[in-house]
Amino acid sequence: MRGQNAERSWLRSLFDGGRSVLLCVCPSIACLIASSVPLNSMQAPANSPVTEIVAALREKRFDDALRMSQTRLKSAPGDFRLWTLEGMADAGLGKEEAALAAYQHALKLSPRYLPALEGAAQTSYQLGEASAEPLLLRVLELRPDDATSHAMIGILKFHENDCAAALPHFEKATAALTTQPYALIEYGSCLGNAARFDEAARVFAQALAIDGTRTPARYNLALSQWKAKRDYEALASLQPLIEASPADADTLTLGAEIAEEKFDTQRAIELLRRAILEHPKSADAYIQFAYLSGNHASFQVGIDMLNAGLTQMPDEARLYLARGVLYGQLGDADKAMDDLEIANRLNPQLSFTGAAEGLLRSQQHRSAEALAKFREAAKAHPKDAFTQYLLAEALSGESKTQDSAEFREEVAAANRAVQLDTTLVAAHDLLAGLYLEDAQNRKAIEQSIRESEAALKIDPVDEQALYHLMLALRKTDRKGEVPALIHRLAELRRAAQSDQGQKKRYQIYEVPSGNGDPPAN
Repeated sequence: MRGQNAERSWLRSLFDGGRSVLLCVCPSIACLIASSVPLNSMQAPANSPVTEIVAALREKRFDDALRMSQTRLKSAPGDFRLWTLEGMADAGLGKEEAALAAYQHALKLSPRYLPALEGAAQTSYQLGEASAEPLLLRVLELRPDDATSHAMIGILKFHENDCAAALPHFEKATAALTTQPYALIEYGSCLGNAARFDEAARVFAQALAIDGTRTPARYNLALSQWKAKRDYEALASLQPLIEASPADADTLTLGAEIAEEKFDTQRAIELLRRAILEHPKSADAYIQFAYLSGNHASFQVGIDMLNAGLTQMPDEARLYLARGVLYGQLGDADKAMDDLEIANRLNPQLSFTGAAEGLLRSQQHRSAEALAKFREAAKAHPKDAFTQYLLAEALSGESKTQDSAEFREEVAAANRAVQLDTTLVAAHDLLAGLYLEDAQNRKAIEQSIRESEAALKIDPVDEQALYHLMLALRKTDRKGEVPALIHRLAELRRAAQSDQGQKKRYQIYEVPSGNGDPPAN
């Protein structure tokens, strides 16, 4: 994802539309002087105090415009138009903080003055200020069909991972996006996240038509076509990226998914082998190869490939998990459980279903400020099970020992969650994992078993619970149940792997900070 600095830098070109940067929101200079002349006039009266300043702005003589604005303001400090013109001059000179201050002063004098409102909204957006969205919404109160404002709000919401809120704004912003492939990709990504795959494909195709060198546009087009069950079109769209040297790992693994769905297993294997050779530290390529091998009963082939992956990434928990599943399918329960225990040791929060990742993937909950907010919410809503679970989940990302106050707080919050709502599977899973951390404590192991069994009663296909149950049972006299559970996990993993490709994420441009236009890929 591109960073905030880069996002600000390309906004100017995004909405310039061939006009001066100064005018990238306001449709014409006429709107600056609307309070003194008819809206359809493009010239200020000869005696207007803003005439010379407007002319200087049109000619991009920003220093002159700023000097004249400041001079006029000495005698007319309450003229909101002059403050707005000063803001535009500052913006033209790249002095965004000063521009925003001038626009804000104009709005204090005239809160509904549209040019000042638009200038403040755009500048606030460029600076990454929290005030950008409310300012843009105020613009839309006055100009409900303003495509520029809708586009900016759509982009803001997209970067907040709130596609549901972004989509209505993107849909009203098409006029502002028609020449911007990077903005169209964000729009298309939201359509894809809403499972509107055919519409997403059309938007990505539009982005690709603008600039055929943009890798994310082509990749995302293929991904949407595949999700729309248009396999042959998807592979054709992806082919130029596959032919690149080197091709990126995502391209090759997506190509393998599509090939396998077309029953071209040999092609899928070739693409995955190439992904591993060209990207030896791509865990996803090894895992996809392993499950493809498992689906075709070539368990040892998959194990051999995972062994190769572990030479590159010896601490990658997911590789041990995948190898453990394959050992289980081969009937070697001891090796399977050894791998599953290593995976658990390397990453006790290893997620199978992706539910925790989807809930908290932004990782914003990891900050001290966010954790404080979770604690406040849990205190304010002591009877809300999900709020208690969220506090426990947030605490799971903290470095802590089993005798620490944070660990006890996490266990207590998770316990409150399951007591308040016995059907909350995620809380049972979290508790089971927490109790497993105290592997030498017999009572903790028994509690882990209880929580895992409770989760499986609610959701029989909960892989996380099954995983924890196997690890706990191996430490008891019920270890004879483990082999059957390993096979059960293998079946669930095989079914889940076919869905995993459908959860592939859309690619977004990585724009270097300070570059107004994303680089061609």
